[in-house]
Amino acid sequence: MSDFKENIEKLNIRGIIMSSIMTAFGLVVALSWKDAINELVNSIIPNSDNNSLLGMFITALAVTLLVSALATFALKFNKRLERQLDRVNDLFDRD
Repeated sequence: MSDFKENIEKLNIRGIIMSSIMTAFGLVVALSWKDAINELVNSIIPNSDNNSLLGMFITALAVTLLVSALATFALKFNKRLERQLDRVNDLFDRD
């Protein structure tokens, strides 16, 4: 029974729920940006066929670059936040 309690304590339910909620928000944002990026590509590459293969690849590349940059920023911000939280925890542990 103690193994079960240890596993439950290790499981971060709040973190899992927050991660799921943030993922859902990210999906909503991505869907809203999809149309804007498609229109931007269509204005740069005028074509009679709005669903051209080249336009789709350019859109996919633009979204990939944007998401990669945002993910890099989020990871760096998270590292900085963790360091600050560690400093605060160290201050409380000294007392």
